[in-house]
Order: sequence, then structure tokens, then C-alpha cells
Amino acid sequence: MRASTCAIVQFFSNYNYALMKETLRALAIAGSLLLPAIAVADDTTAPIPASSFFQRPDTTGAQLSPNGRFVAIRTLSPQGRTMLIVYDINEQKSTAVANFSNADVDLVRWLSDQRLTFTVINVDHGKDIGKPGLYAIDRDGKRQTAVSQTLVGKRSFAEGDGGAARVSQATVHGFPFTKEETMQVIEVTDGAEALVNLNTRSRLRRKVNAPFGTYGWLVDADGKTRIATARRGGRSVTFFSDKDNWRQIDSRDERDASSFEPLLYVDGTLYVSARNGTDEAGIYRFDLAKNTLEATPLVSAPGFDTVADAIVSDTKLLGFRFATDADATVWYDERMKAIQQEVDALLPGTVNNISRGRASETPYVVVDSYSDIRNHTYTLYDTDTKKQVLLGGATPKIDPARMADMTLDRYKARDGRQIPVFMTLPKGAVQKRLPTVVLVGAEPRRRSAKWLWDAEVQFLASRGYAVLQPEPRGVKGFGRAHAEAGIGQWGRAVQDDIADAVKWAVANGYTDPARVCIAGTGYGGYAAMMALLRDADTFRCGISWSGMTSFEKNPEDAKLKNITRPVLLAYGTGDEAVGYKEGLRFYKEPRAGNAQAEWLEYTSTVDDWKTRKNRIDLWQRIEDFLARHIGTR
Repeated sequence: MRASTCAIVQFFSNYNYALMKETLRALAIAGSLLLPAIAVADDTTAPIPASSFFQRPDTTGAQLSPNGRFVAIRTLSPQGRTMLIVYDINEQKSTAVANFSNADVDLVRWLSDQRLTFTVINVDHGKDIGKPGLYAIDRDGKRQTAVSQTLVGKRSFAEGDGGAARVSQATVHGFPFTKEETMQVIEVTDGAEALVNLNTRSRLRRKVNAPFGTYGWLVDADGKTRIATARRGGRSVTFFSDKDNWRQIDSRDERDASSFEPLLYVDGTLYVSARNGTDEAGIYRFDLAKNTLEATPLVSAPGFDTVADAIVSDTKLLGFRFATDADATVWYDERMKAIQQEVDALLPGTVNNISRGRASETPYVVVDSYSDIRNHTYTLYDTDTKKQVLLGGATPKIDPARMADMTLDRYKARDGRQIPVFMTLPKGAVQKRLPTVVLVGAEPRRRSAKWLWDAEVQFLASRGYAVLQPEPRGVKGFGRAHAEAGIGQWGRAVQDDIADAVKWAVANGYTDPARVCIAGTGYGGYAAMMALLRDADTFRCGISWSGMTSFEKNPEDAKLKNITRPVLLAYGTGDEAVGYKEGLRFYKEPRAGNAQAEWLEYTSTVDDWKTRKNRIDLWQRIEDFLARHIGTR
């Protein structure tokens, strides 16, 4: 459920509108009926098995070609690998373009109506799992070119799908560079980085005239590199190219680089995400003649930093898409605005992200619909005939009607700071004291939640647990003050914020104070262990899978043997992000004086990446552990 007051968006003449109506939750189930039918399990009384939540998702993306006549779809193959298919809309025929027995297709992008690029991950090399590689291919599956070879390296059993290219696919923001089926990428050679134009057929490279140390850039609608951001002596410096001459327009400490982020250069105007002296980032025009920001933001969302993706056609800005509690879109193109209103009326209760081919010759748009109770579902919508064609869904066998509502709220920490928290209550729960699981984010500076379907959250809620996801101080995205308040406070004030989330939930009647468990991976696993040390009166038990084992050399680490609460630890023997041996120490030290310390050990294999048997087993063990210690009696 999303309250209409969660985020107000302002653009141009200070016009305000609510992201979603007050009736969103009431419409959510009705909206799900208007989406194309998706197969769901017949038995609506038995608990949904863990495998349904944690198995590999089915369809995970759909993207129209520039002319709007073809759709690139990323979906699961019969062999359990993610493959790339191209759907010819007119012929109503699909072609498997990239389907590997030993690799998964990840990021996909159209270069032209004929050619695409994609990355591959989880590549089998014996018993190792490879890192991403970048490839280009024609839409008929022919003329494949290895742009960047796949590198071999192990991956943690706890990692989900997805990866990052070793050679970047393209600039993150702005117009894509697609001239003559060429990409503009950062290439790393012998430790040196260079911006190059790379032809995806011949693999010929041509170095781009760009400032030394460039790591971010924007091209204009003609494909000319106009904005470059480089690292210079601990500073992030932004340059503008006018008549092939680069001149500096902004410089700031690299640690503060996020407070000025170029988004798009079009028709002589630079759009940036910036704070401009305020706590929360907004979208501004930047005056290139004066090297200054305009005083008033074009787009802002109170309570959130607005870092947006510019949505563009081949020649112009169409709108901005950014995250508040969920995704929001501001359209400047009247046709796209009208289509958005039309789609939202057809599919109420969901966030509906629409996209067209950037030089579309057709009436088609792809709609990515999701909510807290519905995982991503992709449809092709004909704006002339008003017909919808289901392209696929991420979890088609899970019935949204059985899922739990998520809300965003804020509570006051012990020092008075307002802390955001996402709360999910079991389906049908009526504000009663529930056993509660606190899920802490994997990274201390990154948001742990958004208003969307989450497998871990929904699984726990389906078992009768309330789920709290606090966004403690230090997390970015909620303003500068909130982010900077966490500096040097990991394991200290950050832990206080997590404990205070429980006090808030208890005070509001959601949580049974005697039945609270804390859980997480990465930093969240570390925070769970710290919580059992610092706040044993608040947390009945803790769970850490692939949790960080030493953070900032906190002296509290030495007190692990003092943990007396039940604790479950799970590590992979091949974990690189966190040390397996250190994880075992985290288990053995409490175990010496605590018979309720439990250990799980996993080994990642090629088969596991296809079946997700380790992840499914982990969550079945978590279910059993929770039932024994804070059960839903």
C-alpha cells in the first residue's frame, strides 16, 4: 500500500501531483484482474512452497527495437538458463537469439533495428562461475561478436541474478551512442581506462577525444560526446565540449560526486541531478554559459533524492524516471503522457513503466507492471486497438491475491532523527502483535527496499511474520543529512536506528516484543550479529547468510563469544565477498558457550545456479529456525 503523501513531485511551474491515489491498495487486486491472465497454483489454502519464491524468475525484461517492430525478451530456457529471444510483432514469431547451455544472458540493449548487445554471466568453466562478458549479435541470432571476453571468477552461493560488464555497455544516462552499430565504452587495458568507439562487427576501436580519467559521459542526439566526468586528484571534475574544446564546468570532492550528476545534454541544455544548497537532490537545468544551476528544480520529491534516468527518443527529451518509494515518471512529451494515463486507467494498482522504440514507426509500447504484491509482468500494448499481449512475467505461478501489502512509514529514532521504514504485514493481519523479522540491507549506504514484490519479504509474510526493513542513517537516497549522519556510525548509531524500528512497531501494536528476529546478508548479516551483542533484550534471535565478518575493525568483534541468543549462520565455501574462514569463526566463538548457534555450509555449483537449490534450501532452513524461536503460534 502506498500513501499519496509519500512523495510529491514538482516540475516546471511548481505543479504538484500525488504519485498514486489514496485508493491504490483497494485497486490493486482489481488491477491484477485486468492484466493478462497468468497461471497460478490451484491450491489457495496450502502454503506456497519456498521453491516458488526463490527459483529463477521466468521473464525478466522486454525492450522494443528502435523502430518498434521487434521486442527483445529475456526469459528462462527449458535448460534453466536465461536466454534472449526476439519477437517479431507483425509476424507474431519468436526467434532464440542467444541461448547458451553454459551461460545466462543478462543486460540487453538495441544498437539498431538489426543489432543488439548483451552481457553473459554465470558462465561455466569447469566448476567455476564466470564474470560478465559483452557480446553483440543480429536479431536473427547470426554474426555474433565477442566485444569483451568473459572472465573466470567464483561467485557467492548467496548472490542473486545479475552482474556488471567488465567493459561498460554504454553511458548510464542520456542518448545512446549507436552510430554504425558502434558502442561508446570505457575500455580497461593494462590498468588504464580510455573512452573508445567500438565497432561491434569489426571490433575496431577508435579512441574518443575525452579528458584523462573519464568515467562518465553524455553524447548529444548526433552522437557527439559533449559531457565528461573525470577523476582528478580525489575530485570529480565535469567538462563540457564545445567545438571540440573541453572546458571545466564543475569540480567537487569525489566523496560528494553524487551531489552533481549529469543526466542529459540536448538542444544546448544540460540537465543534472544536484542538491543546489538543499538537503535533497532534484533535477535542474545547468546554465553552461554561467556554469551555474537554475534556482528552481524541474523535478523534486520531498523526502527523497531525485536521481533520474532521462527517457529520450532519437532526438528529444521525453521525460524522467526516478525512484521515491517506487518508480515515478514525469512526462514532457504529450503523447507519452496520454499513453501513461491510458495504461494506468487500464492497470490500476500497479506501477506501470512504459517505453517505446526511440524512433518508433508503430503504435506499440511495452508496459512493465509491478506492485508490492505483483512481481514484474511485461505486456505489449497497442495504443490504436487497445489490445494487450502478454510477453511474460517474473513469477507467473504466484497469485498476487495471496501476497502481503507493503507500506512506507517513518519513525523517530532516540535522538529525534526521522528514519524511513518499509513494513509488510501478513495477508489478512489486523494490526495485532505479530512475530516480526527485521531485514537489514546488504550494503550500509544503499537502500534495502522499494515498493515492489520481494521474494524474501513475501516468503516471510506468507509464513505469518511481519517484516520491517528500516533505512537507517547512512543510507543514500533520503537526503544528504540522512546519508552523512551515518558516517562512522556503523555498529553504533546505525544499530540504534535498527533497534528503534522495533520499538516503533511495538508501540504501534504491530510487533510482539518477545518474538523479534533480525536477519540479513552482507552488511545486514553483520548488523544482525551486532544486534545480538548490543540489543539482546530486543532481538530473540539472529540470522546471517554470507554476512560481513569484520567492519571498520570494530572492537565489538572481539565480543562474539558473548552472544547467547539463538543464531543461524550460513556461508559458502567459495565466497569471495566475505571470508568463509572468518564466517566459521563467527560461528565457533558464540558456539563455545551457546548451544543455540547453528551453522550451514554451501558449495556453489553450475547446477545450483540453474536450480537455485542452495537458496531454496537456505530459506527452508530459515523458516524452520524462525518457527522454533519466534513461531507464528
